[in-house]
Amino acid sequence: MNNFLVIGGTGVMGTAAIKAIREKFGDTANILANWYGKEEPGFSIEGADETLFGDINDPQVLEKIKAFENGQFDTLFYATALGEVGVPICEATPESIDLSNKLSFDPILKLESELDVKTIVAYSTFYVIRHQLATYGAMGHSKEAIEKWTVEKGKARHACIRAGLFESQSSRGIKLLLRKTAKHPENLKDPLLRSYFEGKSSKEGIQKFEEGIFAEEKEAYGDCRTTAEDLYQAHLNLFDSKEPVFVNVCGKRVWLSDAPLLLKDYI
Repeated sequence: MNNFLVIGGTGVMGTAAIKAIREKFGDTANILANWYGKEEPGFSIEGADETLFGDINDPQVLEKIKAFENGQFDTLFYATALGEVGVPICEATPESIDLSNKLSFDPILKLESELDVKTIVAYSTFYVIRHQLATYGAMGHSKEAIEKWTVEKGKARHACIRAGLFESQSSRGIKLLLRKTAKHPENLKDPLLRSYFEGKSSKEGIQKFEEGIFAEEKEAYGDCRTTAEDLYQAHLNLFDSKEPVFVNVCGKRVWLSDAPLLLKDYI
């Protein structure tokens, strides 16, 4: 029996991970999936053998994870994140970065230390493209922390799936904040962002902004418009590759790499 732990099992990435585990390992996989939000009694995550509700930073949740198969897992997928977005990465404050890391990065280190895990998979994005540098805020720093961790030697083997823009909590948060800010385009310091909203409705500005990201991703990485199916294929690629470091997915294109994206090279 192969044991798997998915933190953030209801999200887009967590769903893709569970689907790929089932495709690759079938009924031999024993999946514990965690989620946190507005509690729904009796709710179970599709594809998981056991669903665990609760904040991953809650010590009681960690104890329940340890009680599942003695805390021994072949692979842990850390597919949850929360942090300030909608402002330039370079303007994120130390306080907002610390707050972002509290859920987006720090628990990975604790889980690696406390559990017996062979491989830990975390998630990142192409936060160094022009549009992301202007909007990804504190989350950009948390993703960089994940990427630096990915190439470090640890108790477990580290890997990371790095994805192009897809519909997620972060992307919705960015659009929501930009929509509010767009009422006064003069407050947008970044000239590229300002150009999308000046003289346009907020809806049209958001559409132009997304089209700008897709155009930049396609130019830089060869494809864009990443879907849930593409993320699923990236997870299958992870399982089928020998000791992958970064599995990149942008649109339909999936490729491997081994170097982190460092903000100092772009800011």
